[in-house]
Amino acid sequence: MIKAYSYIRFSTPEQAQGDSLRRQTAKAEAWANERGILLDDSIRDLGVSAFQGANRTTGSLRSFLQMVENGRIERGSYLIVESLDRLSRETVLDAAGQLFALIQAGVIVVTLSDGQEYSEARLRQDWTPLVISLAVMARAHDESRIKSERVGEAWRQKKTAARNGGKPLTHRCPEWLQVIGNEFVVRDDRMEIVQRIFRETIQGFGRREIVTRLNGDGIPSFRAGERRKRPSTGWQTSSVAKIVQNRAVLGEYQPHSGTHKARNRKPDGDPIKDYYPQIVDNETFWRAQTAVNERRRQSAGRRGDKGAHLLRGLAKCSVCQGSMHLVNKGRPPKGNIYLVCSSNRRNAGCENKRAWRVDKLEEALLLCLTSFKTKAFESYFEGDNDPSLKVQAIRAELEDLNRRNKILMRLAETEDEQAIARFMETARDIKNKKEELKIADAELRTQESDPGDAARLDEILRLSSSLFKLEGNERLELRIRLSSLIRRIVDHIKCDPERGAIMVLPIGNKVWEIVIPKEGSFAYRPDIRTVDAIVQSRLAFLLKKNPSEDERNAFFQDKGGELVGPEGRKIVLATNRRLTAS
Repeated sequence: MIKAYSYIRFSTPEQAQGDSLRRQTAKAEAWANERGILLDDSIRDLGVSAFQGANRTTGSLRSFLQMVENGRIERGSYLIVESLDRLSRETVLDAAGQLFALIQAGVIVVTLSDGQEYSEARLRQDWTPLVISLAVMARAHDESRIKSERVGEAWRQKKTAARNGGKPLTHRCPEWLQVIGNEFVVRDDRMEIVQRIFRETIQGFGRREIVTRLNGDGIPSFRAGERRKRPSTGWQTSSVAKIVQNRAVLGEYQPHSGTHKARNRKPDGDPIKDYYPQIVDNETFWRAQTAVNERRRQSAGRRGDKGAHLLRGLAKCSVCQGSMHLVNKGRPPKGNIYLVCSSNRRNAGCENKRAWRVDKLEEALLLCLTSFKTKAFESYFEGDNDPSLKVQAIRAELEDLNRRNKILMRLAETEDEQAIARFMETARDIKNKKEELKIADAELRTQESDPGDAARLDEILRLSSSLFKLEGNERLELRIRLSSLIRRIVDHIKCDPERGAIMVLPIGNKVWEIVIPKEGSFAYRPDIRTVDAIVQSRLAFLLKKNPSEDERNAFFQDKGGELVGPEGRKIVLATNRRLTAS
């Protein structure tokens, strides 16, 4: 059955408030009713530009064109548009190619503004309408090009003014700000929410947990009061993620060119610093980025009503190097929650059948971590890896490249081919070096914002003393924070069927000092090994409170170590056949 399809398009959402939609719809309905043809008016691109072909590549017009190509639009069907500029405002070559493709596929294109019908049968007899169509296409493209150039120049002037004076480009700004007069003003209630999100991110809460807490406290999302097709359903994880990653909290604004719809949006120049009021200090921002990256790196582990177990993302099987998973064997005293090798449980080839009670491992882990203090010292070799020196070196290289490029630019103006080639090569080097500097600068800021292991161990000691006194949500929150702190200190926990569960801490450039525990004993030993010609100094702890002699011997494996308890430190010497205490 022959049908008529009306295509309605306008470029900006604001035009929906005017007469454009009603006018285009009414004209198409009148044309179809006059001829008794069934009209399909579902093909609409409202607020979609045709200048760069966004309607052709991503809009509803693309779907119609695909149906034409697939033969799902019957030959002899009509495509009704107010004018050819509704179909395209691209260059004449591109716009004409699209029109000809439709006509050759058997679609009759009708333009209501001038009453033209472009059909294959007509144009084979009379080609003069094509002259009119080409003129319309050329005019439409020129209008859009001139408008784009004027708008682009206006935006360039606004961006220049913003860089020079920090004046708002538009009234659009981050959700925690508003424009009053010609200045950005902080919305205090929303600033507190943003700062809370950063604070909880640093404390170890993930996006889902933060969202649950915000919604549970009845805090409305930033767009809750807006008029929307669908009512707000509260905070979403995507909203929290965008806030944590948004450098606008530091006062930065990154200008862009292009649009999302045209898929050509990209940064335009360097960020403008101090454009917005800064509501989060630099240290807090970078500590939050570190916390997010740590969660991505060690995200494995089951979480339930009681919160993450403290070994989450750290425990690995020593036999197959796979993950250790939780298994609930019922309620105490007969049952409990255990860590087991995932591969063994799935009968996937690992022979590590041993299971470890999670609560006992956690108890031993906290005993070990709260029995040590650490202090960083300046290593003789530390300068080789100092990120601040790395940033200085890259900046020096970048300055040298820019100096050389200025010289080459003057030579290139003389049309020296070798100079032009070297200029292009140096320009590429400058681009790569800028990206390298960006990464190195981020690493430096992250390290500068890190409070260090000493502060983390102090916080673990403080939190662990309250762990068993709290219940419900307070206990859950504390466990989440403890889990985050532990993942920043502990390298991994190796679950060995013979030696036991062993926690490994990298020593690095730190001095470790033993604090004698008031109750309970544990065993540990230095673990120094060479991997890829690099010496690794670590501390290995047996995660067993009050280990027996057999358990200690299995852990030490004729290498010796120390037993630490309320009575003090006891050095265990290694012999060829047995271990002796001294």
